[in-house]
This record gives sequence, C-alpha cells and structure tokens, in this order.
Amino acid sequence: MKRRITWGILLLLTFLTFYYWMPADMYLYMPVFLGIVGGLLCFVFLVQLFADFQDIDEIKEWDRTPKYWYHNIAFLFIPGAIALIVIFSMHYTKLENKELKQFGETVPATIVDGYYKSSSKSSSYKLTISYITKKGKPVRVQKEVSSEQYHAASKGQHVEVIYSTKHPSLVKILLGEEMIKEFTGISSRNVNLKDMSDILDMSGDSVLNTLNKISYRWSIADDDKSSYVNEHKDLYMSVTPHGSVTYVSLGENMRTMLQEIKNSGFKQDSASANVNKETEDDGMFRLYTKGDLKLVVRTKALEMDNSSSSNETSVAAMAKMFNKEVGLVVTMFRN
Repeated sequence: MKRRITWGILLLLTFLTFYYWMPADMYLYMPVFLGIVGGLLCFVFLVQLFADFQDIDEIKEWDRTPKYWYHNIAFLFIPGAIALIVIFSMHYTKLENKELKQFGETVPATIVDGYYKSSSKSSSYKLTISYITKKGKPVRVQKEVSSEQYHAASKGQHVEVIYSTKHPSLVKILLGEEMIKEFTGISSRNVNLKDMSDILDMSGDSVLNTLNKISYRWSIADDDKSSYVNEHKDLYMSVTPHGSVTYVSLGENMRTMLQEIKNSGFKQDSASANVNKETEDDGMFRLYTKGDLKLVVRTKALEMDNSSSSNETSVAAMAKMFNKEVGLVVTMFRN
C-alpha cells in the first residue's frame, strides 16, 4: 500500500508539473518533446499505481505467467499515455496563445521563403519571415505553419506577425481568417453598400479605423491619405469625405458586390441601360439610384492611363499591384 501511495503522489506531481508548473522558457522551445516526456512519465506512474511491479523481471514475465489479475490490465493504460501526450501538447499551444494575447505586439512582416517536406506518413510546412520589432530589432525566423497557411502564402507577400514582448522567441504569422480573428478580434467580411454610405459621411481620419473593423489589414495607399488598399483581400477604396467613395473589387469580391447591388433596393436608371448596350464592348456601365444616393457601377480593364483622372490612375496602380486585369469599380455619391 505504501508503494502505491508513493506512485500516486508521483503521478499527481508529474501531472501538475507538466500541466501547470512548466516554465514558459521550456515549453516555448520544445512543446512536443515535453508533451511526450510528460505523457510517458504519467503512464509509468499510472501503471505502477495499479500494477505495482516489483522489478524489471516481473515486467518481462507478466505476459507469460502473470501473478496477479491487475498485471493483465497494464496495457490498457497505453491509450491514456497517448491522450496525455496530446493533452500536454495542446495545453502548451493554448498557453502560447494566451501569452501572445496578453503580451503580444503586432508588426508588419515579409515572407522571405517557404519550405515543405512531405512523406507518406506526415507533412511539414515552414515559412521564413523577416520583420522589425517595435524596438527596432531586425528578426529573421523560420516558423512551422499549417498546410492551409502555407498554401495561402507567397514569397514576398506582406503579412503581419504577433510576437511576445515577454518572450520574443514566441511569434506567430497572422495568416488565415481564423487566426486573425483569434488574435485581433476582427471577423472579416466584405465591404457592403451600407459601409460605403457610412464612410461617405465620416471624416477622413476615421476611415482607416472603420475599414480595419470590417476586414483586417487595410492600409493607406497614398500621401494625401485618401486611398486605402487591402492586399490580403484584393480590395481598394478611394474616399473624398462628404463627396464620393470609390470601391474597387476583384474576383469573388466583385461577384459578391454585384449581387448585393441587385438585392439592395437600388434602381437602375433607364438612361444607363441604354448607354450600357451601346458600350458593352468597353465594359459594363450602370447608374443606380436609391433616395439621395447614386451609384456608378463599371467593369473595366484597370490599366495605367496618363489621360485618366487622378482617382482612376490610383485605381489602375492598385490593379497593377494585384496583378489583375478587370475589376468592378463602384462609386457612391449623394445628389
């Protein structure tokens, strides 16, 4: 009985050490290794708590001539050991995320390179990133990422990382909507017509903050702070406060905006319907009205044109940045 009490105490202490008392400086550097060690030690003490093998010979011979019934059930604890390894490893990940939320700083970064290794049993994906901390220290580090994150990334892509000011070696790349939501609290969605009307009526210094509450990683695209770009979602917006809002969308965002215009209650002007028939080779052109709001909706090849207005030139520059040819240009203004 005394031996079992000892094994029980060792089991409890081992679990508490690996689950609650493990220093961050250790689990940040080797979470998987510590998870395996903790799971195996708990397995050993759990088996001894029930089976209480006296020596190594008894362990070797128990399967041939077991002395006690409880020796027969020792193998049943193997799934428990595997479960504990998973529990410890996942718990360390949660602790990392908790620290990043508490001590994290978000800074711009660039994806320098990528690497993956695949086999019949497993695959490994890594991205090399370069960034500068808030204190001005340049950092270049390789991080393991998920398959989804790896395939969503490209060399030279501008992203953001979050690192711990308490433990600078702890860093994660903000790639993917779920990760962005977890660490920033922003649940990304498409810009809609109501957003455009709200932005139309607000001051210029509020636009960027509003856009970043809609979807993450909008930034100012020009010196006069009237144009905004979201490279992550292939979106562009130009704003003249209390004047007009121009929104450029590409790909799936383009189709979503067209569907919203159709269902929003805006009515197409008959004059624009005739114009559209005459100019359909040059792309769609439509004029919509709803109350005092007007929409000019165009599809056009977004190419740099020196004869274009300054606003169109900016739009073309964004299209060139996105390496796209055709986009939906929606301009909203009031009568």
